[in-house]
Amino acid sequence: MIYAHAGGFGITIGAHRLWTHKAFKAKLPLEIILMLLNSIAFQSTAIVWIRDHRLHHKYSDTDADPYNASRGFFFSHIGWLFVKKHPKVIEKGKTIDISDITNNPVLKFQQKYAIPVIGMCCYVIPTLIPIYFWNESFTNAFYLNVFRHVYGLHVTFSVNSVAHIWGNRPYDKTINPTQSIIVSLC
Repeated sequence: MIYAHAGGFGITIGAHRLWTHKAFKAKLPLEIILMLLNSIAFQSTAIVWIRDHRLHHKYSDTDADPYNASRGFFFSHIGWLFVKKHPKVIEKGKTIDISDITNNPVLKFQQKYAIPVIGMCCYVIPTLIPIYFWNESFTNAFYLNVFRHVYGLHVTFSVNSVAHIWGNRPYDKTINPTQSIIVSLC
């Protein structure tokens, strides 16, 4: 549970609030910690996640949105991962300014060493810790960790699908995004 929340913080505090929306500034040690937490969640590299999320916010629920909810629940939840990007996503993606994140040395490091950094943070370390500290079997440790990863992906993907389709719209009735208590609790 602690590791699942740590990965969630890497997405919500790091990739989303710090780097996508620039909601606060962080010194180098915090940036490194958030990059490692983001690597635990393994939802691509932070640079790719941030670029797609900035695109999603700018063109929400249009063909230029990578997880366009107007294409249906399945597409916005996970289907977007299985198909080529819509031409509008590619076209408009080139107009999104991501120079701040492509010039960030911490994020450049994660991008350059994505396989070893994300592999260690997401799969190797959380599989080995239960084996060596709690005498857990490899099979149990590995599959419970896979469950943790998949659960984290589905919670995040629910923001793109569930919270754009079901829920109430207390602030603006004309937009698709909703307030979803289920997604908030997850």
